[in-house]
Amino acid sequence: MQSPTCRRKRNAAYRLPGILAALALSAFAAGCADQSDSGDGAMAKSAERPSAQELFVTYCAACHGTDGSGNGPMASELKVAPTNLRLIKQANNGEFPSLKVRRTIDGRAMPRAHGLPDMPVWGKLWIREGLADTEIQARAISITSYISSIQE
Repeated sequence: MQSPTCRRKRNAAYRLPGILAALALSAFAAGCADQSDSGDGAMAKSAERPSAQELFVTYCAACHGTDGSGNGPMASELKVAPTNLRLIKQANNGEFPSLKVRRTIDGRAMPRAHGLPDMPVWGKLWIREGLADTEIQARAISITSYISSIQE
């Protein structure tokens, strides 16, 4: 008979892939929402880009919370607690590490030799959605700028 602790760990391990799949699907749905039918059956990308805050809410708030403090609705389900994004500058001697944050969001340039990433690799997801590299970079820069703006 397994102890309750072992059972909780096993159940959490089974939930994590589902949680990550749900996050990916919500991100995919958000990308689909940016498209509209032009009437000839073809889908056309909206000319209007989402705001930095809209991107943050779509891709980050489920784990980090709408205020960035790490208290999103999925936070309690994760093995690693989400970072309080409001304290990044404080944790870096008063300097906001824009490049590091942007690379973390994009995720494509980060080495994975030490195991799985703690968060989805949004850059790879955006590639699968068909976004051009310039748009991927623009999104990562936009979200980084938003995170910089909420520093305490």
